[in-house]
Amino acid sequence: MANSSYNTLIAGVVGSGKSTIINGIIKYMIGLPEKAYMVLIDPKHTELLGWKDHPNALWYADEPDAIADTLLRVGDLMDLRFQRMKNKGLKVSDEPDVFVFVDEMTFLMQSKQKKTYTELFTNICLLGRAARIHLILCSQVSTQAVIPACIRDNMVNLVVLKQRDEQKYRYLLGKMPAGGPLPMFGYAYVLTPWMNRPAKVKSEDVWKTITDTSTMDFMTGRTGLEVGA
Repeated sequence: MANSSYNTLIAGVVGSGKSTIINGIIKYMIGLPEKAYMVLIDPKHTELLGWKDHPNALWYADEPDAIADTLLRVGDLMDLRFQRMKNKGLKVSDEPDVFVFVDEMTFLMQSKQKKTYTELFTNICLLGRAARIHLILCSQVSTQAVIPACIRDNMVNLVVLKQRDEQKYRYLLGKMPAGGPLPMFGYAYVLTPWMNRPAKVKSEDVWKTITDTSTMDFMTGRTGLEVGA
């Protein structure tokens, strides 16, 4: 794979294109040469429903109790993979990639089980890469109450869409990019490990920017991406 650092936070106001990006990621995932699987967490009941019966879908959950149980199953799967890795003497799992899509995390982080979700999300961020379990989080609210620093700071990739105010951009990206506030739809600021500052890209190019190893050339200015800061 071009980039095994798939853990990604996608943040933007309602209508800014988060679900469009998630569906693009799913299409990318199911097109990988090696079969990959997905876990679909859908508190809004409709955003991921269309993928529920896809052959690559492991689990789908849209009700509070089912969501909690499913995410705990993901944690158990990660623990099981680490045990198998230990038995085989592996540093990275040799099992298929699993993408955990959460659209929308705001509902979960405002529930009574927020502490459980925070711990699960943080553990996947910290340990999931070696187990080949990847977390894709969507949030329409960009505050510390919904996106705690322990999650934000451990997400490998940040995708920032239209925000309500400059403070939200600063919370997610560290400062307000020089490119200024984004339009309601069509563009995003993307920050990956290969970049020393965010890049402003078209929404349809977000996942290509994240997965394409040519983004490493961004450090030398040879990607053609628009500098966002």
